[in-house]
Amino acid sequence: MDNSYLFFDIECANCFDGQGKMCSFGYVLTDNEFNVLDYKDIVMNPDAEFDWYLFSPKNKCPLAYSKDYFRSKPNFGNHYKTIRELLTAPFRKVIGFSASNDVNFVISACERYNFPIINFAAYDSEIILNRVNNMRKGLEDWSSFYEVDISGLKAHRSCDDAMMTMLVVKALCAAQHTDIESLLSHNKDAHLSVEKVMERREEKEHREELSKKIKELYGKKSRSSIDVLKGGVYGIGFKMQKDIDTAYDIASLVYKNGGILRRNIKDSGTIIMEDSFVTSANIEKMNKNGVNVISITDFYAMVKR
Repeated sequence: MDNSYLFFDIECANCFDGQGKMCSFGYVLTDNEFNVLDYKDIVMNPDAEFDWYLFSPKNKCPLAYSKDYFRSKPNFGNHYKTIRELLTAPFRKVIGFSASNDVNFVISACERYNFPIINFAAYDSEIILNRVNNMRKGLEDWSSFYEVDISGLKAHRSCDDAMMTMLVVKALCAAQHTDIESLLSHNKDAHLSVEKVMERREEKEHREELSKKIKELYGKKSRSSIDVLKGGVYGIGFKMQKDIDTAYDIASLVYKNGGILRRNIKDSGTIIMEDSFVTSANIEKMNKNGVNVISITDFYAMVKR
């Protein structure tokens, strides 16, 4: 059986609390030569309030339908089976633009309505386009770049955004003198599974939780009898903050050992940096501004001896 290709896009009423409330699922189904087999916008009641900005005069690209129209439709639960079949059909390849967001929206919808999470994966055409051209653009800008006629399409109408994605991918294949199957097989790292997206979401939630805990320690001094740091002011090096677990560990140790953590160390105090960044040049530069530098290794030795 030949492969089929589902280009899809999702719109949400809001994404409050990091959870998208789906209000439309648009798709274009094609064969391997980009012949359109099906094209539809599944509009649904999000069972949620709409973000005010979506219908604001300041928004140059509002949602395609009125609030009343969305609310007049059945909710995601009534479309679950259809959407699951579209995304998981045999020999089906799924493609989106900024697809990690849309995969997340499907996960959120399944969770909200207590349905089993649809287990699928989608290729992110944004990643592929950015890599091939060594630049970053939005979907409409890529359409312009490849001179794709989108005059009959309406942005933020899910099926039209899906169509735009399909036309841009088709133009990319033509420009690269390749077919869609070869394009996807050479860009396997742009293939985002539900499992991978959920792992990323958990990592993001973990990072946000620890970042919040670090911020809560800014300016505070422990009442503990441990006073190794004797009220000294400490900051965490910018590069080191990418390792949120280590950053939180160090922030906790500064607090527990009688130091005071600051967000920025500009003219006094000590910055704790990764060992590789504690060079003579960096030390000299910081010292000129009255700031001391200490490596992670030396900091750990100081507070854990």
